[in-house]
Amino acid sequence: MNRRDLLKTGLLGAGAAAVAAPAHAKAPPAKRPSEEWDVVVVGAGFAGMCAALEAAEQGARVVLLEKMGRPDGATVYSSGWIAAVGSRFQKNHPEDSKQAFFDDMMRLSHYRSDPDLIRVYAEEAGDGIDWLADHGTPFFLWENLPSPELSRCLISPGEGITGGSKLIRCLMAALEKKNVPIHYNAKAVELIADDCYNVEGVSCITPEGRRDYLAKGGVILTTGGYGANPAMVTQYIGPWASRLIVRGSPWITGENIIMANQVMAKLVNMDQFYAGPITPTGHANPSPLMHAGYGIQVNSEGRRFVPETWLQVPKAKAIAERTPDNMSYMLIGKDADNNANILSNTIKRFGRLGFKVFEGETIEAVAKAAGVPEKNLRETVEEFNKAVKAGKAAELDPPYEYETPHALETGPYYMIPAAGGMASTFGGPKIDPDARVVNYENRPIPGLYAAGAAAGGVWYADDIGGNQLGGGLVFGRVAARHAAKRAKARQDKKA
Repeated sequence: MNRRDLLKTGLLGAGAAAVAAPAHAKAPPAKRPSEEWDVVVVGAGFAGMCAALEAAEQGARVVLLEKMGRPDGATVYSSGWIAAVGSRFQKNHPEDSKQAFFDDMMRLSHYRSDPDLIRVYAEEAGDGIDWLADHGTPFFLWENLPSPELSRCLISPGEGITGGSKLIRCLMAALEKKNVPIHYNAKAVELIADDCYNVEGVSCITPEGRRDYLAKGGVILTTGGYGANPAMVTQYIGPWASRLIVRGSPWITGENIIMANQVMAKLVNMDQFYAGPITPTGHANPSPLMHAGYGIQVNSEGRRFVPETWLQVPKAKAIAERTPDNMSYMLIGKDADNNANILSNTIKRFGRLGFKVFEGETIEAVAKAAGVPEKNLRETVEEFNKAVKAGKAAELDPPYEYETPHALETGPYYMIPAAGGMASTFGGPKIDPDARVVNYENRPIPGLYAAGAAAGGVWYADDIGGNQLGGGLVFGRVAARHAAKRAKARQDKKA
């Protein structure tokens, strides 16, 4: 049979159509097991739990779905900071304002964040902190930090666990009180939609097989970003970024993007992410020590390659971009303990995490312990010390710009490994101020919402410490309120 005969019979045409047709959401098979809820939340992280709890308080019947056997998203690996103004914990700081908060967030994003979304964040974050506190979440305010953090960072003390884990545990207790079910091992793989891409639910793979969760009010995507999906990282950010170490959960793999694509959602800021230094194993965070005002940062060849005064986001990106192995070391001496015992405290903290730092009585000894060329490191230190004593540290290449530099002359010396790490991605399906996902024409997709790192449009380039959890808090609650209201309106109309 030749090509013309194939075309006549329709075989080639049908096959080509099958290959070319994009994946899209579809109605479920009639025989598939299903259950109906007012609101379905996908992803049992911080944003998802905030959304589920708020939806329940709005009177909605809500279920929270989680693909793993327990909550194991990015939040449990975090320090638990939330950035806000106007909470009950910040009454002693009338000098700050929601407008100043908004301005700083926009400035850090290079004015690329959606201002309508940042305005919602600025207005609602303080109330969200009070709401969490009312549900038993403990907070203390970290005051008078350098700009732009100022007195905006509220922390949930971990008491032996991470602050993020404390947030999750408090929310789980609140959800249990409200009788909100969490269905574990339920991996969402496909949105359920009508012919016009109005979202009616989500289909999951469960231990018992496929199951559909239908939602009167809508589906809220809170699955996190795609930082643990190397293919997506390479596709959207670039091959160099695939060398970044995942700082948080290994299960944040981009299901929000896969499912949003099924209904032609608009994806934005896909090349943007939040980064920070991290040890190559053990997930110990060296950032506080790297900003103590002591020591130098060198690559595997024992040479300085980045200004030590850079903040953690550009510094982490530089490690991955400027070194062939995504590896650097913070070389620091015992005199760093003059800054609140920061070196000793870091070594103890790393020890609790099972990570031992390299140590030596001399520069050569610590270089040998770390596997860095001894000659190169000695030359780097000699050049650095000479510049410090001559008052010319800022003229080094790269410049060393601490106001009071300290020569490396007090042993023992330590070398703390610091690789570039990815904490969370910023890109995803674009949301509007009601947390509704929009399509290519910027029109809301009925029944689809997103919050936290699963949503796009909120963050770009950089942020204030605690903005990531704050975004999950704010837009998780916003989405829940809108979806619960939509469920009631549809039920009333049906009645």
